[in-house]
Amino acid sequence: MKKLILLTFTLLILIFNTSYSQFKSDVQINNFLLNKKLNKLDLGVTAGRVSLGFNGGIAVMEDNTGLAVGMFAEVKAESFSFVPQANYWKVNKANNFEIAGLMRLRFESVGIEPYVDGGIGINFYNDELIDNVTKIGLDVGGGLELKNFSTSYTVLLDAKYKIIIHDPGNIKGFVITAGLKFSL
Repeated sequence: MKKLILLTFTLLILIFNTSYSQFKSDVQINNFLLNKKLNKLDLGVTAGRVSLGFNGGIAVMEDNTGLAVGMFAEVKAESFSFVPQANYWKVNKANNFEIAGLMRLRFESVGIEPYVDGGIGINFYNDELIDNVTKIGLDVGGGLELKNFSTSYTVLLDAKYKIIIHDPGNIKGFVITAGLKFSL
């Protein structure tokens, strides 16, 4: 029984190694796969590109300063992107978790790519006076993508003006963050 298991295991290793080495040694197929432009469809339309990232920085809400963190995905088209994101900020005893969707207009350039964006979000807000309310919020902002740091990631500098729509008075403030974005 042990000989049968050993023979089967050895046969599987030989089959795997042989097929792998043939793929690596076939120069025509390898060059075709490496040089193929995967972001272009046959119709001449650019396909979407997806990136994931995270950021952290400061939140200035109602004249108080605190911590802000977030994560996002970016689905790119020609000159604009759709950016779903999850953000959290805490200022004194107030905190907010937001799930937002933004449209981002990008201005293509080589080293630094500026952008402006705006969208809406669902905010789960809590402070010492208001206990766990769900409100709609508006996000407007912009930033810079610094592309020259690495080929595997992009550095982001981002600023947003946020308004959480609330009955007695809207909750307003800025969130300024820096982060990294990784292309998939």
